[in-house]
Amino acid sequence: MNLPSHHRLKKSGALQAFGAGRVFGAGRVFGATRALGAGLLAGAWLATEAASAGSFIMGDAVSLSQLSHRYNFLSYTPQGKNLVLRTKFNTFTFEGDTRKVEFNNILIWLNAPVARHWGSWTIRDMDVDKTILPLINPSRALKSEGWRLVILDPGHGGQDPGASDLRRGLEEKRITLELAQRVRTILQKYNVDARLTRGGDQTTDLDQRCLLANRWGTDLFVSIHLNAAANANSSGIETHILPPAGCPITASAFVSSRDRVVFPGNSHDGANMVLGYYLQRSLIKYTRLEDRGIRRSRFYVIRNVDCPAALVECGFISSRKDRTKIMTSAYRDNAVRGIAEGILTYLNMVKRAQALNP
Repeated sequence: MNLPSHHRLKKSGALQAFGAGRVFGAGRVFGATRALGAGLLAGAWLATEAASAGSFIMGDAVSLSQLSHRYNFLSYTPQGKNLVLRTKFNTFTFEGDTRKVEFNNILIWLNAPVARHWGSWTIRDMDVDKTILPLINPSRALKSEGWRLVILDPGHGGQDPGASDLRRGLEEKRITLELAQRVRTILQKYNVDARLTRGGDQTTDLDQRCLLANRWGTDLFVSIHLNAAANANSSGIETHILPPAGCPITASAFVSSRDRVVFPGNSHDGANMVLGYYLQRSLIKYTRLEDRGIRRSRFYVIRNVDCPAALVECGFISSRKDRTKIMTSAYRDNAVRGIAEGILTYLNMVKRAQALNP
């Protein structure tokens, strides 16, 4: 069932050893975007745009060319509307006039479109600070985060079945609990303290899930779901993270009053981006479903926990293509591996960040 985004809980091979080596490769510690100095474009056009109640994002923008020079990218290659930035280890491919960017072939939805102004393709400061820099230098984003306690949140439960196809015996609440329990088992094998917000088929409201996580001093929160949409052709994997305050959700082009609120989860914007990337990358790797991207949403549980958090959508029950796979044990095995590996890789990077920043 589709509910308003401000209170919906959902929308529409071996594992790496915990403590394993580099994922991104070495990276420099980068300063704030405002240090771009000459690279910043004058903000007059932004001020005009921001004057309306339905404005996009306040702030300045920087050209991709200047961004490339400032942060020592190896190359910046405009190819029509495909704009490619490369480092030694990573590649960003932006799609001009949209919010889409691929980072190492994984789709990410920016907070604002890459737009052409004064003859140059530009990106908003908010996306440099909250998207680009955490990905090319995760240690900076993760140095203050923890790695000891992981909370897994099986979506729905009890009186709330979630997305269902009863004719085929599919209930989201049952499948998400199975996935969460199996991910917990894997994490525990790597000596990670992993707990669930519900251990059975009981109704657990959203406040209670967040209360548990915050009371326990959680270091990482992952909510597990299956998707559904009116369009039966909608298919694939999504990972949702909280947008920075003042930015719209991916499903909207406008900023509402709620979007301007700073939620507890916004204290971890950079870490949310890194976590979202690892989860989406691993889920795509194992499930081989369509990559629908890392999306920005203000779901209750990810905005109200005071730790890095993400909500994963492990395929569409409403899609024949996805549903056929979700019904198989092989697919569920792969979804479990994907979630577990994404979490373990993130935790490993937190440990690495702390080693680099004692």
